[in-house]
Amino acid sequence: MNGRVIGFVTAAAAVGLGFWGVMRSSGSLSGARSRRRGGLRGEDEARELHLYCENDGDIYRQRIEPIRKNLVRRLKKGTYDHEKSKKLWMYVVDACAKKYSKEFGSEFISDRPGVPWHKMFSVDDRKEVAKQFADNFKEEFNIEYKQALHGGAV
Repeated sequence: MNGRVIGFVTAAAAVGLGFWGVMRSSGSLSGARSRRRGGLRGEDEARELHLYCENDGDIYRQRIEPIRKNLVRRLKKGTYDHEKSKKLWMYVVDACAKKYSKEFGSEFISDRPGVPWHKMFSVDDRKEVAKQFADNFKEEFNIEYKQALHGGAV
């Protein structure tokens, strides 16, 4: 009898673990998102990081404003390089990712404790956010510059 019970429990555990593994990998039991290597990936994560960067007062005052002033100077001098500006915005995005990981940490983002900030958001997601910042800056400045040249009418 003991052999049958142990065999049944072992088989049930194997089936249960198989089910759990399938559900885990599909994202149904792992929270709202599927995770790879302990971090977040995709459009939603990039949007979350971008919104966090834009709406954090300290980041805006300490990081974004100085970079905008620097880039405006470069635009006026004629030395602005859009590709290099993406690298500059990457410093802002990395600072945001660090602050985000401190604020929300592993209990909200990952099921494993102690996930470092650079694994919380993939490099591709961070580069995408930096690109969005650079594109938004260039677009805003072109509009402001045209308005200044044409006396307020675009």
